[in-house]
Amino acid sequence: MTLLSGIEITILGAAVFYCAVVLGLAVGMGRLRYTLRTNQPFVSVVVAARNEEQTLERLIRHLQVQNYPSFEIIIVNDRSMDRTGEIISKFQINDPRIKRIDIALPSKTMPAKKHALSAGIAASNGEILCFTDADCAPPPLWISSLVSAFDEGVGLVAGYSPYIAGGLVRHGSVFQSLLQSFIRYEEFKGATWAAGAIGLQRAWLCTGRSLAYRRIVFDEVGGFKKIEHSISGDDDLFLQLVRRTTQWQIRYATAPESFVPTSPPGTFREFVRQRTRHFSAGKFFPFGMKAFFFAFHTTNLALLLFLIEGLVSGRLWQAIIPFGLKCLADTLLFARSAAIFQCTDYASSFLAHEILYILYNTFIGPLGFVATFQWKPENSD
Repeated sequence: MTLLSGIEITILGAAVFYCAVVLGLAVGMGRLRYTLRTNQPFVSVVVAARNEEQTLERLIRHLQVQNYPSFEIIIVNDRSMDRTGEIISKFQINDPRIKRIDIALPSKTMPAKKHALSAGIAASNGEILCFTDADCAPPPLWISSLVSAFDEGVGLVAGYSPYIAGGLVRHGSVFQSLLQSFIRYEEFKGATWAAGAIGLQRAWLCTGRSLAYRRIVFDEVGGFKKIEHSISGDDDLFLQLVRRTTQWQIRYATAPESFVPTSPPGTFREFVRQRTRHFSAGKFFPFGMKAFFFAFHTTNLALLLFLIEGLVSGRLWQAIIPFGLKCLADTLLFARSAAIFQCTDYASSFLAHEILYILYNTFIGPLGFVATFQWKPENSD
């Protein structure tokens, strides 16, 4: 057997591994069904805010019109240098549901956002804790749709938070428009992984822009104490902590009313900084999970490189068959995920986005393991 034949066998094996993972996620997406509950416990919406004067008012207005009978809004002003505190106080005057919590000094041990969220949770009264970010716009049935997923035995419900158009295109360049399209696709792809894994009872990922869990779950795992070593991870690492250390079940909310839109980063630099911060939580994933993600993304890159090499050398079958299997599996997963998340606008550009996704994970992903950063600069505007 020649060396080339050995390589071919390896690549075909890689394609089989890749397809098994992707089709497994598709199966998980198909299992995202749960019984809707009608009970309506008191809910606390907790938001950590630092220098959010540009978006905070919009968030508060969206929270005020939530179609849910009993809830409070707790906004933690984390040493903001702009009008964040003033905006909270303005809304407090006419809405007793709104509470303002001020962080005067940083924690000596806990990262800023986890510290702010912990302060908000400590001041809350809800049986269910809901979380979103200051730059989000939760729809009127957001709280209701998340709470309805709390079947008996369910301790945490993750949600979808798509990026909407309008962020990077504000300067009008073609590059920024294309970049925004990819950023939206990348978020859709991440949600697909999160939802599919939860459907398989393998909760790995979630977003803090649409997240809810029971207060007793937060208390049972000791809050953020066990994951305070990571700047990020108030969502992913907390989710994994609940899965590993408790008997509570985890659900993914698929009702469109639970989808929380937000604007994408305003520049390429902001995008890289944000994604690097998010990837940094991966340093603290269990070793087996890190090895799995490394193997998967390495396989994805290898299939692309083998396609290019086969096209250049004229060995078309070895180029087309492995990559074709990958594309078939990706298409099946995309179709199922797009139907659930009501995101069909990538059908014509699906392959191009997938290739960009491979390059993105190759070059941006590793930055989270080596770069240093903070949640938000204290003097950000």
